Amino acid sequence: MTQQPDTKTAGIWEILKGVPDPEVPVLSVVDLGVIRHVSAENGVAGITITPTYTGCPAMKTIEDDIVSALRKNGYREVKVTTILSPAWTTDWL
Repeated sequence: MTQQPDTKTAGIWEILKGVPDPEVPVLSVVDLGVIRHVSAENGVAGITITPTYTGCPAMKTIEDDIVSALRKNGYREVKVTTILSPAWTTDWL
């Protein structure tokens, strides 16, 4: 299950809702369910993502778009981590 926003991460979640999926731009990366965890510790925004399938070519673009969006909104340090397990499922949409 995807982590729910809390007071420390709510702003990051809101920014991520504005990051479109590069393959289906009517969906955000949050809508798509690839965002697994968000943290905000010591000035670092940490984002954990899971690809919709192993080897998904859009993941690098998604990572770059996440970093860009967060930096535009004042987060100087952004760390994006990709995990493969548990595997993404359409239940996460």
